[in-house]
Amino acid sequence: MKKLKFGPIVMASAIAGLMATLIVYRMLARYAGSYLPPYVTWGISFLMLPGSLVAGCIGYFRSPDRTRAFFNAMILYLLAFDLYSFGWQKICKLQMAVVLGMLDMPFNSLDGETLTWAYFRRSYPFTVAIAIAQISGSILLLFRRTRLLGLIVIFPIMVNIILIDIFYRLHTWVLIHALVLTSGLLFLLVQYLPGLISFFFRSPDTLPLNAGKRLQWLLGALVVTIPLLLLATYRYPDLHPELTGKYKVEQLRINGEPMQVKRQTDSLLTTVYMDWQDDFVLEFNHYNNRYIGTYYFDEKSGHIQVQWRYPAGFKTQFEGTLERAGNKNFRFTGVLGTDSLQMQLLFVPEPK
Repeated sequence: MKKLKFGPIVMASAIAGLMATLIVYRMLARYAGSYLPPYVTWGISFLMLPGSLVAGCIGYFRSPDRTRAFFNAMILYLLAFDLYSFGWQKICKLQMAVVLGMLDMPFNSLDGETLTWAYFRRSYPFTVAIAIAQISGSILLLFRRTRLLGLIVIFPIMVNIILIDIFYRLHTWVLIHALVLTSGLLFLLVQYLPGLISFFFRSPDTLPLNAGKRLQWLLGALVVTIPLLLLATYRYPDLHPELTGKYKVEQLRINGEPMQVKRQTDSLLTTVYMDWQDDFVLEFNHYNNRYIGTYYFDEKSGHIQVQWRYPAGFKTQFEGTLERAGNKNFRFTGVLGTDSLQMQLLFVPEPK
């Protein structure tokens, strides 16, 4: 019998140890955190990793096959346990929670993590659907005949979680937890690799199609090219990309008099938005105090004019000239109603 290499055993024991560390810590912190000091919680949790590594090294020299099987089982059941727990915590509303006071904050003021949880908690049925997927995948892992199906079901769930953690900048430990679980999943999945390659790439296609090989190639080419041709001829809604953006109002002068916001109750112009479809918004110190309309811009002269549609019946004249004042900044000179208006528009980048 060919003896197993030492590397895979060490990898399996390391993955199992990391999974045990994170899962034990999460369970102790959530369910015993009120009476266990943090150092005790961390201490118990971190013992899992060296304990697993030592067990792997000893087991390799005694019985490599049994040791590999042991760590396969450890990874499998830890993965199932953790995802099963996550699923029920979602159903019980212990995940995707947001402080109620944050939900009334402006959209752009929320950090990525709060924004993510606010989005998911908006629909409890959707949260339950995610939970059911996690619970179902976990249960499939428990049975021999459905184990591979469970791994395949869970894999896209974990990839999606990792991408959300990365691109919405969730807490580092949340990302690490997801990466460790996914490494365990991949470790198990790789052991099915020969069968998966045979199934996906070598099995004959039994789907009946009333199309010959040439016609299939032609239809495939049309599928690939037609959407690109449609996009190439599409009139994009960003009609003036050089203007599109949010601008902070500085150096505001009304009828030649300098104006500045001193209190939250002041109703002075503070923000200007120029958006897709030539939407134009003037905001007066609060997002509830806005004029909304459509702007018309002459690129040659820099003349801009707005036709309002909100508030209803609001017809006050707004027009003037936009002049560039540095990188993406502008200087506006014009009128709002019967008042002359001068202001500096400072471009505000979108939050990342």
